[in-house]
Amino acid sequence: MAGELSFFEVRAADLERGETFWGGLFGWSFEEGNLPNYYMIPNSVPTGGLNGTGEGPGLHVYFSVPDITAGVERVRDLGGRADEPVGIPSGTFARCIDDQGVEFSLWQERLVQTDQRGGAEE
Repeated sequence: MAGELSFFEVRAADLERGETFWGGLFGWSFEEGNLPNYYMIPNSVPTGGLNGTGEGPGLHVYFSVPDITAGVERVRDLGGRADEPVGIPSGTFARCIDDQGVEFSLWQERLVQTDQRGGAEE
């Protein structure tokens, strides 16, 4: 669904302290992510991440879109800024800023198609 909150990041300067605080507050567990200094939070809704890559403290949200290219164009049409989409194993995202300076990202989940034998195709 377009506009649905699909992912969030807690940005922390110190990952260990972030794990202690957020795990203690909400009972979240943490698993190693696919980037250095990045942990996934698999038991939050929606799934989240603990980001220790140095992007500064705060929260960052990702909104689902059915077409990342169209979403980026729409942000720009409305006076916002959007980076070019970046693909990762689970999908594609684009970092954006609205026309008043609010940072967010758009997210298109990677679709896995099945072949006629029922196996996944890349």
